[in-house]
Amino acid sequence: MQGINYWDEFEYSKLKLLLNNEKVNSILDVRNGMKKMDEQFPISIELHLTDNCNLNCEWCTDKSLRQNKAVMDLQVIKRLFREFWQHGTGVTLEGGGEPTLHPDFKEIVAAGKASNIDMGLISNGTVDISDCIDGLKWVRISLDSSTQDEYKREKGVDCFERVLGNLEKMSKARNPMDTFIGVGYVLTTRNQSNLVELIKQLDSIGIDYIYLRPVEESEDITPSLESLLDLRKKLAELTANTRIRYMLAISDRIVDRNAGLPCIAHSLTSVIHANGEMALCEKRRTDGIILGNVYESSFEEIWVSPYREQISQKLLDAECQGGCSACRITGFNMIFEQLEKVHSKHFI
Repeated sequence: MQGINYWDEFEYSKLKLLLNNEKVNSILDVRNGMKKMDEQFPISIELHLTDNCNLNCEWCTDKSLRQNKAVMDLQVIKRLFREFWQHGTGVTLEGGGEPTLHPDFKEIVAAGKASNIDMGLISNGTVDISDCIDGLKWVRISLDSSTQDEYKREKGVDCFERVLGNLEKMSKARNPMDTFIGVGYVLTTRNQSNLVELIKQLDSIGIDYIYLRPVEESEDITPSLESLLDLRKKLAELTANTRIRYMLAISDRIVDRNAGLPCIAHSLTSVIHANGEMALCEKRRTDGIILGNVYESSFEEIWVSPYREQISQKLLDAECQGGCSACRITGFNMIFEQLEKVHSKHFI
């Protein structure tokens, strides 16, 4: 019998735009040529705490960042939190490395909580953070394997049982109404055979969801579209009788280059690297755009700067998306494109 699950919003994430109507209108004003950029703060920020990592994933897309070994200064983080609180911006704690390795990680969570910041965490789960989980709205643990042997092959170290133990500790420590706990799973051709048993185990310890997506930029181990569709059928049958939910990002395999659309939704989020560099996004592998550095300027100064206005205008040209790999923002760009074409908007 399927129980209560508080992650229904995960399936309908695009609908959260309805809760941010001023932001939506500002983005559409740019699309309509009424202004040159959306000056409102992002709905959420991806904040990299450190570039250091204790794993060695073969397919990691952030290996170049990890070479920096940067660690973001605690006082800079607290200053950013004050700005984000003023504008209602949520913060995802993550990294080019493992965020929980930041020497002040628990103080960072406490500072965000004290500032009334909505925070999420993407972590590899090797560090037990159950004693500060009440400061987080959600946690997603990147597991990417179903057995100890798979973990060692995919991650380069032997931490599988430790991560499962930490997941169970977090599940017991959290209030399920206040903090969602999920598992991230990068699919390769090597880690699918034991997935059903893993999901049953995750369900038994109270994990809310599993988010699966195919590996990026490792074509030799990227699952075929046919295998992904077959997996979706198996997952649908399995989760019909479990509490845990799943999401399989198949569209990441079939939609590229931002679907040939202008990237007007880029301002929904932004990325701040551990060295302070503020990036437009993380998907422009061949055309990375750095907007400024939060060690030198406030977030707001960078966000409303003439340079960002110039970039916003550049992204209105659909041809400028050639450097983009598959991206979750594409789905939002498609929504804005569809909204723009609605002929009967004054009728329900």
